[in-house]
Amino acid sequence: MKIPRDNPKRTTLITLVFKLIMTLAFCTLVLSNSAFSQTKIKVVDQNNSPLSNAIIEFVIDQPSVDKPHTGSTYVMDQVNKEFSPEVLIVPVNNLVSFPNSDDIRHHVYSFSPAKTFELKLYAGKPKSPIAFDNTGVVVMGCNIHDSMVGYIYVTDKQQSYMTDEQGEVVLTQNNIVLNTQLQVWHAGNSKGVDQHTIFTINQAMLKQDEITLMINVISPEPRDSFAELVVHEH
Repeated sequence: MKIPRDNPKRTTLITLVFKLIMTLAFCTLVLSNSAFSQTKIKVVDQNNSPLSNAIIEFVIDQPSVDKPHTGSTYVMDQVNKEFSPEVLIVPVNNLVSFPNSDDIRHHVYSFSPAKTFELKLYAGKPKSPIAFDNTGVVVMGCNIHDSMVGYIYVTDKQQSYMTDEQGEVVLTQNNIVLNTQLQVWHAGNSKGVDQHTIFTINQAMLKQDEITLMINVISPEPRDSFAELVVHEH
């Protein structure tokens, strides 16, 4: 009596089909979990207009106490008589470089308590970056072009998120649950440039496809520009 043997080709085909099914199932699970784990947040003003460059952080976080700088140097450029980016997030105890990509000289300064510094009239790239070793908002200007305003947001939070042009940010890890507290910073905050607005996530927010956070802002005061000022140097 002969014992039937499996057809090698049939066995190989079954194995390939099984692997394909398992791969598809795994990909479906990953995509499903990925979509489920994302949370979209939108920051708007009192007129429901989106606010770009708003910074969102969890109120309860593990601060990086006495953490030395990582060796990373962040960049705050100057392009077309504007700071670029307008808002820069920098972890505390790190460095910032201030290259001047314009074909004119700038004089960058800040009187903010978090960091007071001055880069006198210069072109190109300063010799050394500047260390930012205190948390807080650093408001910068140019002593030559008064319309230039930029912000460095120095933080000790593990995760900080900045909204895009649509006022939106997507958190890839869905750790927003009931009563989660979020703090939102925006340069135009009516309470002051160094203030946060605190939000507590409620059940109604969690039921929405997008969590909307509203803060009151004020329009910046008009600033004179001295773009045409001719500076004579000797």
